Amino acid sequence: MGTRRDGIGKLVEYLEASDFFIAPASMRYHGCHVGGLAKHSFNVYERLLGYNALLGLGIEDEHIIIAALLHDVCKIGAYVKREGGLSKEDSWYWNRAQPKGHALLSLVRIAEHIKLLETEVWMVQYHMGVYGLMEFDPMKGEYTLRNKAMAYAWHHRPIVKVMYFCDELVTLGEKPGV
Repeated sequence: MGTRRDGIGKLVEYLEASDFFIAPASMRYHGCHVGGLAKHSFNVYERLLGYNALLGLGIEDEHIIIAALLHDVCKIGAYVKREGGLSKEDSWYWNRAQPKGHALLSLVRIAEHIKLLETEVWMVQYHMGVYGLMEFDPMKGEYTLRNKAMAYAWHHRPIVKVMYFCDELVTLGEKPGV
């Protein structure tokens, strides 16, 4: 499997020159180990590929390859290894020079190398699901969506919602330091 997208070679060179293949996926939680980011991304890809087939969504593999493997490129350069940490859980610290943003930073970094199609943009943009879009209204005592764009994407392209669930399922299965 692969993709013939224009610029993909340059994107792979960018990933190889970065810490993508050695960085953790997080500082304390899922994939908190050397290589955790790449492993997490590959696990999301495998899970999404499987659910695409299981649910008969018919999404081309190229979209899954691009969105799943690259959804967290925002974490390139985000974490720095702490020498002599007391435990695996405090082995990393946040790189304060890291640009802000999560999904949108991933989209910017990907777009520097390849043109993304709308489905791929939505898959990456909403891979965090409701975490980035919910706010609590203390007057009503309930959570509401800040905007309806994610619900629109979930409705019109179910793979966007499935991508979020696959990222969540993989994250739940990745223990710190494993």
